[in-house]
Amino acid sequence: MVKPARSRRSKERTVAGRHHEDVDAVVRRTLGRRALREEHPDGELTVQLLPHHLAAGALTLAVGDETEVAPAIYAGGHLPALSDRQAWTVDEFGCFDGRGEVITAPVSAQECSCHVDVFDVAGRLFPLNWAASEPVDGRLWIEGALYLEPELAVGTEHGEAVALCRRRYRVREMRRYRRTTYRPVDPVRLETVPAPDRVTDEAIYVADLRLLDATVPEA
Repeated sequence: MVKPARSRRSKERTVAGRHHEDVDAVVRRTLGRRALREEHPDGELTVQLLPHHLAAGALTLAVGDETEVAPAIYAGGHLPALSDRQAWTVDEFGCFDGRGEVITAPVSAQECSCHVDVFDVAGRLFPLNWAASEPVDGRLWIEGALYLEPELAVGTEHGEAVALCRRRYRVREMRRYRRTTYRPVDPVRLETVPAPDRVTDEAIYVADLRLLDATVPEA
């Protein structure tokens, strides 16, 4: 499928997650002071569970669950990649950075020429949410946060467009952090996502996911 012209793509190319101000705040506040970034063993990664999705009851997870999801990148910033090496890391708060290449996946829908951008990092594919940024093609360094977007679920329009990004994971652990100016503190382990009426914007919620598909190359 031919890509739309650049003037149209700036409006049409989004990850299934549309821009939300509270998502932007999560990324900005979480990245206030960096934790040490370490690559997780055994295909493990950490994703943020955004409060507005939890409050709407759109995310239902419990420790030990197996789930098929496509963790998405909320791009807080990007620059041209100066190195040919492709690599990515994610910390215990779901903060992501990586060097890879942006590719596009068409959304199959009537009267729609939309595309979903995907970040290819050494064979791992992550849908991209550009937030307020202008979409960019080619090799990039991207920094932001990994999160779970309900609009990318199996059977949804955008979810089917990024089917190759989905993998099966086991929920190894979930935590709630108290948000502070610099970095989240006071982790509390959770056995399941909080009830909608217990969700607060003053907390950051994350889940550690362990990859079950061992055939996918690791960073």
